[in-house]
Amino acid sequence: MELFLLPLLLCLACASARVSLEDWEAFKARYGKRYNHRDNMRHYGIYNRRAQQVEQHNRLFAAGAVGYEMGLNQFSDTKQNLVSFLANGPEPEEDAATRRSPSKPSDYKYYHEIKDTGKDWRAAGIISAVGNQGDDCLACWSFAASGVIEAHLALKNRQLVELSPKHLLDCSGSPNNGCSGGWVSVALNYTRDHGIATKAAYPFVPQTEACRYESATSGARVRGYVTLNTADEQQLAEVLYNIGPVSVSIDHQHESFMSYRKGVLTEPHCRSERRTLRHAMLLVGFGTDPDWGDYWLIKNSYGTSWGIDGYLQLARNAGNMCGIASIPQYPIV
Repeated sequence: MELFLLPLLLCLACASARVSLEDWEAFKARYGKRYNHRDNMRHYGIYNRRAQQVEQHNRLFAAGAVGYEMGLNQFSDTKQNLVSFLANGPEPEEDAATRRSPSKPSDYKYYHEIKDTGKDWRAAGIISAVGNQGDDCLACWSFAASGVIEAHLALKNRQLVELSPKHLLDCSGSPNNGCSGGWVSVALNYTRDHGIATKAAYPFVPQTEACRYESATSGARVRGYVTLNTADEQQLAEVLYNIGPVSVSIDHQHESFMSYRKGVLTEPHCRSERRTLRHAMLLVGFGTDPDWGDYWLIKNSYGTSWGIDGYLQLARNAGNMCGIASIPQYPIV
């Protein structure tokens, strides 16, 4: 049935009307966007094309041909906001003094014991609210690092204290490069040596500034971190279930990701090699959709207008979709 349905829906989508200027003005007002005349028309053109792409895709979603819905969000009038940071060069080698081998708690449960139960660490009260890195600041790595540290500290101390991605953005140093991109591993090493400020003491703004950290504002240090190198989704599920949330990096440079709204995302063009994974997020759970199968639950840093109130469901047990299991990391606190 799908083979006959898809061409019809695609033809109908081609007839989509252009976005009205009134809708365009409403979009700009919602997200606080201001452009001069030349830039206004350029961004309107991008927005119009994306709106039609979203409408076309959602006809397929409504017909049950795809498992996720797309939508318009703060990025819908831009082309380059999600481009990877290539200027930083290759992934840095891990610090042997900080890297640790994973250890298992005495009550460790294996995959066959948990595969049907799922997990959502938000229910434990250890996951902070979704942040927003802004349209032009590639600060995902700092949100992923601060988020995974605060979650593990909350598990240890039974109290959630929000930590500062801005501190890491400004202060963690080379090869991290502020709003031009960075690495979770470098940020974790930095917190081992210097600590990390609380969010209240060092609030976020989407720009790189001079470091103004004072050690008295530190909310935590880490003793080391673990990197899982097996690209094994079952092991990742075990670690997530038994030990806690995990920082992950994925290949995000696809329209499906940029305009994701809800459902289980499957992207056939996703890559899984470590060198292609340039967007860091916080893995907080896993489950199974009755129609579209297993998924990972991931916290993003694009604000709550993106995705499911800021979260993504990414296909699980689907061949390491988008590299989800290629660079999982979590701190030792």
